[in-house]
Amino acid sequence: MKKVLIISFICATLLNSSFGQSSPEEIKNLKEQLSTATNDSARLTLCAGLAIGYRFSNIDSSLLYTDIALDLANTLKQTAIQAQLLSLKGATLLEIGKLPESLQLQFVAMKLIEGLKDTSSKAAILNRIGNTYMELADYKMANKYYFLSRDLYQQIKNATYYNELSNIGNIYELMKMPDSALYYQQIVLDFSLKNTPKLGIVRPEIMFRMGNAYKMNGDTAKALEFYKKGIVESYKENDIRDLTMNNLFLARLYKDMNLPDSSIKYAYNSLQTGEAVSFRKGVFEASSLISELYKNKNKSDSALKYLSRAITEKDSLIGTKRFQELQRIILDEQELQRVEEAKRIATQNRQKQYALLAGLGVFLVVASILYRNNKQKQKTNKVLETTLTNLKSTQSQLIQSEKMASLGELTAGIAHEIQNPLNFVNNFSEVNKELIEEMQQEMDNGNLEDAKTISKQLKSNQEKINQHGKRADAIVKGMLQHSRSSIGTKEPTNLNVLAEEYLRLSYHAFLTKNESIGEIKLITNFDPHLPAVNVIPQDIGRVFLNLFNNAFWAVGERSKRLSVSSPNGSLREKTHSVLETYTPSVTLITNLATGKNLATSIEIRIVDNGIGIPSHIIDKIFQPFFSTKPTGQGTGLGLSLAYDIVKAHSGSIAVDSTELNGTFFTILIPIQ
Repeated sequence: MKKVLIISFICATLLNSSFGQSSPEEIKNLKEQLSTATNDSARLTLCAGLAIGYRFSNIDSSLLYTDIALDLANTLKQTAIQAQLLSLKGATLLEIGKLPESLQLQFVAMKLIEGLKDTSSKAAILNRIGNTYMELADYKMANKYYFLSRDLYQQIKNATYYNELSNIGNIYELMKMPDSALYYQQIVLDFSLKNTPKLGIVRPEIMFRMGNAYKMNGDTAKALEFYKKGIVESYKENDIRDLTMNNLFLARLYKDMNLPDSSIKYAYNSLQTGEAVSFRKGVFEASSLISELYKNKNKSDSALKYLSRAITEKDSLIGTKRFQELQRIILDEQELQRVEEAKRIATQNRQKQYALLAGLGVFLVVASILYRNNKQKQKTNKVLETTLTNLKSTQSQLIQSEKMASLGELTAGIAHEIQNPLNFVNNFSEVNKELIEEMQQEMDNGNLEDAKTISKQLKSNQEKINQHGKRADAIVKGMLQHSRSSIGTKEPTNLNVLAEEYLRLSYHAFLTKNESIGEIKLITNFDPHLPAVNVIPQDIGRVFLNLFNNAFWAVGERSKRLSVSSPNGSLREKTHSVLETYTPSVTLITNLATGKNLATSIEIRIVDNGIGIPSHIIDKIFQPFFSTKPTGQGTGLGLSLAYDIVKAHSGSIAVDSTELNGTFFTILIPIQ
């Protein structure tokens, strides 16, 4: 357990840039602890802390302790820490202008961490790859990696998310987009001022980036204020690199303000601090600025001296040989990505082949169903020829069989419906094969805890396979039910009693599965003078059940949507007042309906105040396999089946709905 805690601390240290600002006292304390450390885990922790502590104040020492920590991580077989240390080393090399070496180390670190599914480390490495592309002035690629890193930090709710916002703002500054640059930097500054500790935000860096943004927006006073604050923050945090940058940007601002003496003073400060930590980019830019300032003062010797220094640093940063190395590294990485993409496409093609075979199997099943129902239809026709007295009733029953004649046109839709759960079953089965192999390896290695973790994943995947298998089973049963002619017998039925029975049944079933919804108001208004009508009770009951189920789902969905919170924890503004007064309800009304050219009928109305149905799809809801519910929550056969049953009883069913304000169905059953 102690070892696990130590390793966790190292990971947090390596991933959190705020650990990089260590005071001399803190560094001294770490070195004293290192001299007395008695085991490799403790030495690894301390060396990692020193590597980060020296990063912005003594790059040579930072690299030394990074290499020592890498050797210890290798000895302890800590792959995640190896990856993070390689990434740290790459980031440190970037500070001294070694771009090819930095990028190479980041790509190696990314390969190691991808196999471990370590989101925090992956986000940090993506950030550092973005930093390298920023130094190469490839701003499009830099922002690509910054956005990827930002999304991962947001996914795991890590505050380093704000550091990525600052990097994105910096790219907008470099792309000469001042409004966007200031927008992002202000978000980060506000967050850092409200939170202590700073949670991964480098305050001196934010200060000069804010200064740059205000300078681009023409606010010289604000820019001057933030550069000076950045110098103070840099001294506080022993951040020599960002001290160099704040001095440099302040010197440039004084030059633009036509204050050459002040500009030279801060440019010298920038040069000296950059040299102290081998910060080549800072040394190059400070030397170039000093040379230009002396040239304007007609001091040719001094101008030439610093120009020569700038040229030397520039060649070490962006010389021809360095760019050839970078080009080779980038091309190698692109080739690796191309190979991975080819493998992914090949896997997809295999999955498509399996899906095609599954679809063919479904087609054969459907064809057999069609053949069977066609045979059934022929038998029914023979019975009709000898039972003319029951022609009207028999013709109504044949509507369902007639409809199956057009079911062939739905074959593609049926295949698509079943393909989704079959794909899930296939995919999870493949994953389980790999997990079983991993579990066997872990058990062979004696890693029982890891094996137990994998077994839990296997159990979870198996439950999903079972879930999607039941989903496919439900679709097939629904098709069979949709295609099967009723064998029930009509009998005098009290529709008040039948409807109320199914209302209660549906209500209790819904509450069992959705305990969080709370109570739903049930309203009934029965006409006590309804006569008994000849219907098939189980079929009409099926109609009621489908409509009640849909009504309860609609009001439950509306309750859930009104309860959704926005990212800051408050209810959505447009639904706040509605939520306070909304009471989900389902209403059942029966009465005797008569009208011109209409035989006396019993009218049943089922009304809900749920989410309603959009007007552009309301004409489709009685079509087979069309559902307003999310994928996996409905087969799309319930309303189609209800429509057919009502028609078979010589009745009618109609719907009216207003989106977000509820739906009501009207059923008319003739009294015969």
